[in-house]
Amino acid sequence: MGFRHPSLDITGSISKELAGHCVVVGVTASASIYRSLDTARSLMRRGADVHIVMTKAAAELVSPKLFHWATGNRPVVSVDGDIEHVEMARSCSAVLIAPATYSSLVKLAYGIADNPVVLTAVTAMGYGKPVGVVPAMHEGMEKSPQYQDAVRRLRELGALVIPPRESESAAKYPDPHLVARAFTSFVLRGFDMKGLRVLITAGATRSWIDSVRFVSNPSSGRMGVELAIDSFARGAEVDLLYGHMDVEVPHFINSYHVETTEEMADRIGELTSEKAYDVIIGAAAPLDFTVDSPYSGKLKSDASYSITLKPSPKTLKAIAKRPKVLISFAADVSTNDEELVKSAVEKAAKYGATFVAANPINIGTYGFASEYDRIVLVNALTNEVVDLGLDRKEVLARRILDFAVAQLRS
Repeated sequence: MGFRHPSLDITGSISKELAGHCVVVGVTASASIYRSLDTARSLMRRGADVHIVMTKAAAELVSPKLFHWATGNRPVVSVDGDIEHVEMARSCSAVLIAPATYSSLVKLAYGIADNPVVLTAVTAMGYGKPVGVVPAMHEGMEKSPQYQDAVRRLRELGALVIPPRESESAAKYPDPHLVARAFTSFVLRGFDMKGLRVLITAGATRSWIDSVRFVSNPSSGRMGVELAIDSFARGAEVDLLYGHMDVEVPHFINSYHVETTEEMADRIGELTSEKAYDVIIGAAAPLDFTVDSPYSGKLKSDASYSITLKPSPKTLKAIAKRPKVLISFAADVSTNDEELVKSAVEKAAKYGATFVAANPINIGTYGFASEYDRIVLVNALTNEVVDLGLDRKEVLARRILDFAVAQLRS
């Protein structure tokens, strides 16, 4: 009688994106080894069947039994006559070394397969499978020319390198859920955006009423961040221009912060003058109105005031050099698809957009300040309308980028 391991109950609890995919997580002897447990389980929550391969030194830090409990699969610590590395490399979709010590990273870059983790990853590369690494070490090692050379070589070999987060004189393992999120996109799409330059706007802008009060909107910036993560994981060079955010900007994304709509428009003009972008996505929610003549101090709370609002500049109209693909977002209070599409077509004409992602405003259910959204994508070139449905923003971000990539290829 076979038993289903109880840890498998979490499989697919976030999404089914990796359903049918087997992912090998290679674990090496870093002090951040405990974070690979959460990474493995986050991949499982996206539907993956996760298998663990460990170095002997890693197995001395954390018992393989804990990884067995976490994933429901018995870890491989040594390779014997069953040549486990070949079976895993053949059967699984991808390999993620997380954490990757300095030693394991350099060995992988130069094919020194003297432990089960590197041996499995090298074999997977030989089969053309996606391989990713999450370095974690002391900052002195990370800044060494040898490390930089190894990272450069791994990227040339087609590996995804998720950079460590620098803090307290260490190159630390990033948030495990962010690691799993980025690696999921790499598993599903590979480097299909390699060589592309992408500019994304995100978040809300503000206009100050007085020194302590402002006008804004409930945009969290999540959609823009998801688009940035997906673009990075798929090999693009990404710039993120953001206003107020309720979500953290990933440390590996090149980013620029602004506060007002005017500042966002100015920075868009500067960036698009300096760089030629292949794709620009306006996922931010810049204010359409600015407070006219804000009070320089603090307004007293025992009086009534009238505030005059004047139109703000349209940020996407500040683009200096046109991209090959321009995607604009159009939030609308209507849930009627016909009205959504009409609004999207009008916005496409206004900005010369290639696509418009129309999303109905439904605060508390999806859209603003939610992990979920509903998107109706309008192709302004063909008038094709595609309902992407209601889904997690990370899934919708990937699908939106799929359309941009397809348009560039055509």
